[in-house]
Amino acid sequence: MKKIFIVLFLIGILLCEGKEVKIVIYNQNFAVIDELREIEVSLGKNKIIFTDIPKFIEPTSIQISSLNYPNEFKVLEHSFDSDVYNLEKIFSRNIGENIGIINKSGDVYSGKLLFYDAKNIGIETKDKILILNRDEIKEISFNKLDGLILKPQLNFLVQNNKIGIHKILLKYITTNINWKADYTGEYNEEKNKLKIDGFITIDNKSGIDYHDTSLILIAGRLKKMIEPQLYRDEGLMAKMIMEQQPERFEEEPFFEYHKYTLKEKLDLKDGELKQINFIKKEDVKVEKKYIYEGAILKYYHYENWRNLKFNEKVNVWIEFKNEDEILPEGKLKVFKIDKGQSIFIGESLIPHTPTGEKVKLNIGEAFDIKGERKILSHERISQQIYKDTYEIKIKNFKKEDIKIEVVEKLYGTWEIIEKTHDFEKVDAFTIKFPIKVKSSGEETIKYTVITKF
Repeated sequence: MKKIFIVLFLIGILLCEGKEVKIVIYNQNFAVIDELREIEVSLGKNKIIFTDIPKFIEPTSIQISSLNYPNEFKVLEHSFDSDVYNLEKIFSRNIGENIGIINKSGDVYSGKLLFYDAKNIGIETKDKILILNRDEIKEISFNKLDGLILKPQLNFLVQNNKIGIHKILLKYITTNINWKADYTGEYNEEKNKLKIDGFITIDNKSGIDYHDTSLILIAGRLKKMIEPQLYRDEGLMAKMIMEQQPERFEEEPFFEYHKYTLKEKLDLKDGELKQINFIKKEDVKVEKKYIYEGAILKYYHYENWRNLKFNEKVNVWIEFKNEDEILPEGKLKVFKIDKGQSIFIGESLIPHTPTGEKVKLNIGEAFDIKGERKILSHERISQQIYKDTYEIKIKNFKKEDIKIEVVEKLYGTWEIIEKTHDFEKVDAFTIKFPIKVKSSGEETIKYTVITKF
């Protein structure tokens, strides 16, 4: 590893470069970084400066230790310096100071900087105040500034009682590194089969590049307090890099989450979106479903039952059982091949799904199936007991028969006393009517329920 050190009076100032990096990225937009750097540390007090530090580091998370001489190496103090050069800081530091300006016509102005904004600069000369349009300015000159640095850095003051090369471990948390799962699915409607490709998408906006890095990804939601960011990037554009090599990750349980370890090292450049293939599933057996939930209100209507609006849209769902490996949360974009062309038919969010669990995805609304829902009668039997009769119609404009599930929400303590179709109890407050509707036909469900509050 590369080692640089400069001795200045009684305190050695060590500028540290060269490192081995391990990154653990959580899908909550932060990462834990372990950097191992070998540096030669003089005896006594030393000031150690770490460069190549992300802009969005959490200063309270910073830890530093000597792995080979832990008892001889003590940290006295540390600081995170993010006071880097940028246009805003140069201007703000020069308020009240003399500056020079040359416009595009070659005119030269000098005076005290009074103010600046996106359009104008105000300066005070010997005898007047000038407001200059920034679009017409060719050059601005300032006096040199002290205290600003070229890029963020960590400063440590340490007491070292063992001269020699130390293996220094630097650990910290930085935000603006995130990962997510993205899926694409190719749906074969005739065979009811789905082909799934899963990609890990890593988004590095931390402000630095990480080279030859060991990578671990954590899937799950852990409790993390959000801290204010001390340094914000502006206008960062992302570059997409895709690597399609399956089986590059090893997945295993970790505490109450799941851990993905990349089998080889990789580079994560700042501003880069990198996609790595991690799942390929062929011929996943799926079930296509139509589901209609006509009620718009999600609470009991009491006396406000006349002319209630209803939802006419019938949702299209696909369901499959997750086999073999867990699925981290991510969007699934579904395509269907038609006459050799891949056509997008919808997308939905796959939640964190363990092995053996069903995945249920709402991918859109059926064009040729409509629903209608009415309250035919409402009766208040007593102060807390009500009797209602509902009518639901399903209209099928398709050229084939369909199966559809009509979902109804019930409230309080309920009992259905009359019905035209059999229903299934989903939970304490949900029932569904599985029905068939013939081609170009309609089916009407009626039921009466007694509700007690």
